[in-house]
Amino acid sequence: MKVIKFGGTSVGTADAIRQVEKIVRNAGPGSLTVVSAFSCITNALTRTITLMRQGNAPEALAELDGVEERHRAMIAELGLPAATACFTADTVDRVRGLIPALTALGDVTPRAADTILATGETLSSRIIVDHFALQGLDATHIDAREVLITDASFGAAQPDTALIEEAVRCKLLPLLTRHRAVVAGGYIGATPQGVTTTLGRGGSDYSAALLAAAIGADECQIWTDVDGIMTCDPRIIPAARTVPRLTYDEAAELAFFGAKVLHPLTIFPAVRKGIPVVIRNTFAPDHPGTRVIAQNGNDRRLKAIAFQRGITVLHIRSNRMLGAYGFLAAVFTVFRDHRTPVDLVTTSEVSISVTIDDTAHLDAITVDLMRLGEVSVEQGRAIVSLIGDGMRETAGIGARFFNTLRTVNVGMVSVGASEVNISIVIAERDLEEAVRLIHNEFFDGGAA
Repeated sequence: MKVIKFGGTSVGTADAIRQVEKIVRNAGPGSLTVVSAFSCITNALTRTITLMRQGNAPEALAELDGVEERHRAMIAELGLPAATACFTADTVDRVRGLIPALTALGDVTPRAADTILATGETLSSRIIVDHFALQGLDATHIDAREVLITDASFGAAQPDTALIEEAVRCKLLPLLTRHRAVVAGGYIGATPQGVTTTLGRGGSDYSAALLAAAIGADECQIWTDVDGIMTCDPRIIPAARTVPRLTYDEAAELAFFGAKVLHPLTIFPAVRKGIPVVIRNTFAPDHPGTRVIAQNGNDRRLKAIAFQRGITVLHIRSNRMLGAYGFLAAVFTVFRDHRTPVDLVTTSEVSISVTIDDTAHLDAITVDLMRLGEVSVEQGRAIVSLIGDGMRETAGIGARFFNTLRTVNVGMVSVGASEVNISIVIAERDLEEAVRLIHNEFFDGGAA
């Protein structure tokens, strides 16, 4: 039994959807297909919400009209029946009916926003299952809100795994035994009371992994538009190549430090149940992609380079740190109070440096930290991370890393406690040069 998830670009055109049907048909019986909204639709729905909050009803309606037209064009190109078009019209009309009142209020609550954002996956999953049926594939649809039960944290809902497993057992597993394929929209769920929620951007991967764990799948496949996880972003390194295998820890670190192929949360439900995650290319289905597994034997070497732009570094210096306890707790309480995650941390006897990528509360954070000591802020920074199992135990990696960057100023260094990453902070203007130097050293000019 497999869970097969397709991202927005994998279902972005009629030809792409035809390719998806071939992949699902070849997957064998009892597969669960999880699909994202068509490419750019979630962005359009987000713009609709923004226009509603601005009180601009005409533009919000026009944006929604564009969403409907995109789906109508897809239905026509695929030759789907009138029932599919009626479902689409009814679904969009329900959103359209919300616009006058919410625009007049100028306040779209997170709950209402989730209802609107769910439209993309609701429509794509219905269109895709209707296409499967037209092609003679024995498939049925399930609304993800029937099985993906979450709390009421609208916009970033947290799954309730116990309730998900119960719902899957009662509603999804019987469908998987009766049909060759079942199709569900990713990203969306519902509270136990049936109120629509979303798992946050990129949450379709998370949906797939949660459902894979709940049904005890043999494999969770993530189909996208690249040949798996690469040694580096091919937009910077055109010669980047696919990493055939990664451990769960390596994949999680890559996701956390900027690799966009996997949603950072995807890995955890798979880890819990020991389910392999395979990343493959919808448009090159013969390519094996990247397989993410629990253990990778003795393959303890550098696997890839990840990076994040838009990083801010905060330095807090205080003589009160010297020989004291509780100072670090006080610093991190500030970030907790402002709901701002910290990425990297380094400390000395009298100072602590941290990096953040969310600067929404930077001014308030700085004010609160100034009560603890002197604070300086550096913006326009980037994190570059070397990812590979056993990094701390591999002699010479650090020396090669820093020797490679002898022409680049390194402002901060962090060796991951997980033993799978070494990260540095540099000026963002130096990022591409640094990445090219590192990739050349470890993947092109020498063995990793």
